[in-house]
This record gives sequence, C-alpha cells and structure tokens, in this order.
Amino acid sequence: MGGVEYGGGRGEQRGGESCSTSIHQVAPGKDFVNIPFYADEGPAWSLLVGVTRGDLRFHRLRVARSGRISGRSNEVLEIFHDLKKPPGCSLRADAALAPDGRSLCVVQQVENEQTHALQLQLEAEEKLRPLPPLAWRSLGRCMPISADGHIWAVSAIQLSVSSFHLVMQRLFTQEEEDAAGGRWELVGRPFKEDCKFDRSLPTWDGSFLQGYVVLPGHGLDGGTLILLSLQNGVFFTFDCSATPEIQWTKVTHTSDEYYLPINGRGLYAQESNAIYMLWNNVVYEYKLTVVDEEEERGLTRLKLHPPARIDSVCPFITLKGDGFLTHLGWGVMCSVWISLDLSCGCDYLHAIVTTFQIGPLPGDVKVLHSTFRRVDMLPMKHMDEFKLCFVQEYMDDKVLPQLQEEVLDDPCRSRYLVSSFLCVPTSCALKAF
Repeated sequence: MGGVEYGGGRGEQRGGESCSTSIHQVAPGKDFVNIPFYADEGPAWSLLVGVTRGDLRFHRLRVARSGRISGRSNEVLEIFHDLKKPPGCSLRADAALAPDGRSLCVVQQVENEQTHALQLQLEAEEKLRPLPPLAWRSLGRCMPISADGHIWAVSAIQLSVSSFHLVMQRLFTQEEEDAAGGRWELVGRPFKEDCKFDRSLPTWDGSFLQGYVVLPGHGLDGGTLILLSLQNGVFFTFDCSATPEIQWTKVTHTSDEYYLPINGRGLYAQESNAIYMLWNNVVYEYKLTVVDEEEERGLTRLKLHPPARIDSVCPFITLKGDGFLTHLGWGVMCSVWISLDLSCGCDYLHAIVTTFQIGPLPGDVKVLHSTFRRVDMLPMKHMDEFKLCFVQEYMDDKVLPQLQEEVLDDPCRSRYLVSSFLCVPTSCALKAF
C-alpha cells in the first residue's frame, strides 16, 4: 500500500509498484468507474456528511442503486443545512437516523456546556426541531444510536484512571407517549466497571467513548445488541431486550494484539458475521463469535477476533485525513474520506468518495465508483477547527441528475471518466503514503 505519488497536477495520482490493485487513478476531473452497462441507475440513497469548522455543516451527496455517485468530479459538495454554534466555542456532534427514516437525531457537545439533542428533518421546510432534554446530561461525549426500532443515547464517563460509568437512555417519542414532545428515559442503572487505561495508546479524538456498532439478532431471543468501543480497545455490549441486571456485558478478546477502537458508527455484515470500520483510510474487519450462552440468565457473550486489514479506500497520507464508512444496501459500501493536508495551498479541502463491494477473501475489494469532491469551508485559523463528525445514509428516491462524460477507456466497462468541462490544475501536491 505504498509508492503512490501525487505530482503533475492537483490531486492527480501516480501509481507505484506496491500500490494496491484496488486503488485506481482518480484526480480532480477524473473518476474511476467499474459498473456494468446493465446496472440499475435509479436513485436509491442520499448521504449526509456532517463536518465542523466552527459551525456544524451538513453536506449531501446522492448514490444510485448501481453504486454510481451523482454529480461531476471536483464539484463542491451540496450544502444541506448549517447549524450555528455559540461564538467562541468549539462544537462536535454525532447523529443517528430515526427509525422512520425521515429525520436525524443530532446530539451536540458544545464546549463547557451540557449535551443536547435536536431533530433534523430530511424533507420538511423547517428542518430543525428541538428534542426533549436528555435524562442524563454530562460534559462528555453522548452518541445517539438507532437500534431495535428506537433512538438510544449512550454516554461513557471516566470516573478515574481505573473506573468508568456506562449510561444508556432511550427516546420515547410523541407518538409512543401520546403527549407533546416525548421524553428521554434512563434504561436501567448506570453500569460501573473497573478497568485501567493506557493513555499512550492511540485514540480517535481523545474521547473516552470512541464508537459503536449495532448487531441485530445477537441479543436475547434474537434481539439486538449494541457493541460499544471505548479507549484502549475495550468493548462492551448492551442488550436492548434484556432486563437491567444483565444488559451490560464485556466483550472477550481472542488475542493479546492491540484492538483498534471503532471510529463512530461501525458496520455489521450478517453474511460474514463481521464488523467493518475505517481507520485512517484503511478498511478493517472484526470477526465475531459467540462464547457461550448462560440460559439461566439469558446472557450472550461475544468474542472479538483481532482486526484484519482489508484494503485502503484511497491513496492519501494515512495520518492526514479523516473518514467514515457506511453500508448502503445490496452489498454496496461507501467511504467518504477528507484529506487534512493543506500543503497543496487550496482554499478548500479535498474529499474522495468511493463505493465498493467487499468479497469473501482478504483484500477482495471491488471498487464501483471513485470520485473527487471539494469541501468548501469558511476560512480557518487552524486545521484543528475542522472535524468530520459523521456520515449518515438514508433512502432517497429523488431523480439523479444526468452526467455527461467523456469516455477515455472502456475495457470491459472498467473505465476512467473525465468531466467535459474540467481540467486538472497544476500546483497542488498531495503526497501518498
């Protein structure tokens, strides 16, 4: 996975001898597409990309059933909505799709303030609506999770260097409560665990709570588990259907190797019984097995195998970018990765969006469409002001705009595409790892 170099043009890639066969030449104005001519090009999904550069901005892009990404190479990502923050404060956010697929639950953490939740409507004119105050509010990270037909919110609070609390709450909606506004309610009691942490080990952003993944069919009587990822490769599961006494269970490691934390929302694939996540720009796989089932307690314990490297999704410097992975459906995954290397001198950030399918063997990645996009940001004094917070997909049947492309090469329908009105600039030097 090395030897790729960006020379001769802004973002233009040159392959090296050790470059992955799955990483194809893409550049501003040049796409890679490997989609059969008979594929279904009907609209299927929209993706909301949440980024902060002071305020919280929602960008949107659309993807067809075939995996084709709508729009032209190097165009600016559409701005869906802006959420202002108090002056002088930093902001971070997490989001989860509501069970009805029509809105997002957005949980904000504003510097030195308690977390609060909002509802972002996907179709309505008035996009933002407040949600009820959280039942458990803290200054730490709180992540909304869509699971088992409900919205949950989890917090992990480090009490000392050797102990922490896990707190889960659930949103009861207006329809469920038959009352105005709904409410958040704690689920069981805060779960306390003693565990020492090595702060020298890598984390995503310093948060004690790193990420999660939803595991349908792994809970009590075929219910749903939520697997939480904490610092130092520590994992716990929460059973959405179990009684409070047995809802929290620690996940067992099968090796002494270091277990990478899950960044944000991980993906579960039932076919392979595995979890997929993006670390820097590399896709990793965690295999799952059931250790035992204590029937008298209704308890299921999971065993997590060491992470296996699948492949890279783009050829940028691994330590100078941020990205997320999402599962669209029909075996199609999508990665959104943003380069944070400003040595190119551009007044915008470079994003590379890739749809692909993962086969049964390590490194078996079939890229469907890979393309550049621009992330047009307001001026920033420091790159630390920028953060990619989340990528959330939802079903969307809006008509995709037609793309007029000039075909440079078409062997077996695997081709590079150049937008007819774009040329590749000549001064940006994005270096590969």
